[in-house]
Amino acid sequence: MVRNNMLIKWSEAPGGRESHPREEHLIPLHVVSGAAGLDRGRKIIEDIVLGAIQSGFQFG
Repeated sequence: MVRNNMLIKWSEAPGGRESHPREEHLIPLHVVSGAAGLDRGRKIIEDIVLGAIQSGFQFG
């Protein structure tokens, strides 16, 4: 699955390490992705907080 491969290689993404210097911050994302299965989900919110883009997604 493409999403799983992208999550496995998250640190190779542009800005991956700069955005998430410690892996444990991504554990909730990996759990949600696994629970979602093949559901692509949808973005339900996007905002800028303290100069950083914050996004929220819904699955199921």
